[in-house]
Amino acid sequence: MATTQKNSVDKYFDALTESYDAIIEAIKMGNERGFRISNNLLAEAQKGQREAVEVGKKLAEDPTDLAAAYRAMMESATKAQGRTLEFARQVFDELSQSRDESRQVWEKVFTAQRTAGEAAVEAARDVASTAGDRIRTGVERVTTRARGAAEKPAAAATAAE
Repeated sequence: MATTQKNSVDKYFDALTESYDAIIEAIKMGNERGFRISNNLLAEAQKGQREAVEVGKKLAEDPTDLAAAYRAMMESATKAQGRTLEFARQVFDELSQSRDESRQVWEKVFTAQRTAGEAAVEAARDVASTAGDRIRTGVERVTTRARGAAEKPAAAATAAE
């Protein structure tokens, strides 16, 4: 295999590897993003559950103190709204990062695919050129042998005269 042909093949497979690596990296980042969101959602749900238990305790301690019960419910609702807004902000931030990362990944994939395509064309040209050279060499050998074989009887005939 010619050096340029080997380089073309190496370029092709290197570009494919780069493309696949970019896709795998995007999947990993998406996985991590999903984990962060899920983990935060669980933490917020746990906080909400604990606050609901605290409100229940306050009501159970003194069911007649409606003002304290109302304050506890309002605090719990306010905290829940804050958690919800914070969670929504995190989700939007993650989506924004995802969009940017996706754009970068697709740029890498398209660049790698373009490189792979160029390398494949270059390798095909090299193979065709090498095959053409070998065919020409073979034809020249056959032609030379045929000429030599044809010249021997002609030379013998000339010598016999």
